[in-house]
Amino acid sequence: MHNFNNVIFGQKAFILNSSGEVLILKRNKVSVYNNSWDVPGGKVEDEETLWEALQREVFEETGLKLEKIVCILTSSRFPGSSADRPWILRNIYLCQAKGKIKLSEEHLEYKWVKPAELGEYEFPSDKDFQTALKLIKNNQTDKLKSVSELV
Repeated sequence: MHNFNNVIFGQKAFILNSSGEVLILKRNKVSVYNNSWDVPGGKVEDEETLWEALQREVFEETGLKLEKIVCILTSSRFPGSSADRPWILRNIYLCQAKGKIKLSEEHLEYKWVKPAELGEYEFPSDKDFQTALKLIKNNQTDKLKSVSELV
């Protein structure tokens, strides 16, 4: 998939384990939201499909192999911060992955947390991320556990 010259395509993944917990990562050495919690994700590179980019980002940041996308939590468009790429299009997914976690240098630590506990952590404040977070941490706990049982 080709990127448009003035758009950045982004992907993020809330990863759910077989116990119904969500993987969160503490950011490190980044200019935006440094030391806050986040989920794996990043930009789609030229010639990558959305699926390939999501797999690559999850693997690079966590060492996990993405198995499947359970659902799309949000899909949004918002202004970027650079003049040459004024728009960002981003999808945030609920996913399942396998493997042993090996963090990249972009992150200080990781935790598996219950959806109801997500409110105890500081996450990026952008609107679509907060929407995805709310879907998971509020009234979706039972549904998330039932999805994990299908693994």
